[in-house]
Amino acid sequence: MEMAVDSPALDEAFERMGTLDFELANGFVNHGPMACEALAVMGCDEEIDGWARWFTEMVGEGAKPVEPLGGDRFDWAAALGDYRRLPEWMGYFDRVVADDGWAAAVRQWVPRLMPGLATALFHGTIRTAHAVRAVGACETEARRAELARALAYWAARFHRGPAVTDDGDVAESVMDGARAAVVEAAAAGARHYVAQPNIFNLHGVTGAMAVELLIGHLDPEDAAAALTRVRVEHAALYGADGLATTAASVPWAPDVVARAATSADAHQVKLVEACRRGFDVAGDGAFVEAALRVTRR
Repeated sequence: MEMAVDSPALDEAFERMGTLDFELANGFVNHGPMACEALAVMGCDEEIDGWARWFTEMVGEGAKPVEPLGGDRFDWAAALGDYRRLPEWMGYFDRVVADDGWAAAVRQWVPRLMPGLATALFHGTIRTAHAVRAVGACETEARRAELARALAYWAARFHRGPAVTDDGDVAESVMDGARAAVVEAAAAGARHYVAQPNIFNLHGVTGAMAVELLIGHLDPEDAAAALTRVRVEHAALYGADGLATTAASVPWAPDVVARAATSADAHQVKLVEACRRGFDVAGDGAFVEAALRVTRR
């Protein structure tokens, strides 16, 4: 699994953006932390500070964490999906990550939140996945804080997705190659994006590739459920339409990283990083075509 490097620029960016709101005034999601982490992974450290400053100027100050009602007896199930309780969720996850450790927090809470994979157009999952990769590469206070914030946003905005029907082959697929199965789903999403490059199809790719980052941190049965959830959400997003598989011989286009890094478009950065990672795993040319398409918008 590709990991974010030990990047002081990324820690500084997380610190700079750590008090910002999770959403803009127009309701769009604040992509700053996710974009900066993706830039670090792609080796674009020199761009991170500028992006962090730009988001700091663009996004207002957000909620501050508070002690959740009930303290140690916080009724998290009752608070799930209640955005008014975002400050409580922030305070709760600050304590969970500090007391239990980031890995235990992820192992316990990602399965609880995975039924809401598509919450806020997958952004709860995506922000959490970027934070997990960052703290997994280098555990710092800034990265732990970003993980707590990401989990809090996912929990506060939580919206349960379509009902899941048990898939008899999922457990075997997970045990034999969960990562490959999720990347295959992301490649199918990339083909849909190339055919129809809209914001929903884009997040079908980045959402699936977020699960690819998370699945290795879960117990096997929870990894199986995550894979099933990706399939269910993709079925809801794309319907039953199938698209032809792209030839695997298509080479990666290295210039797309530089174009995305200087684009001032966080969706370009996040999709290019996800596509490069997917291509490294599967060699599917759909990832190349999607990266080229988004950087030529």
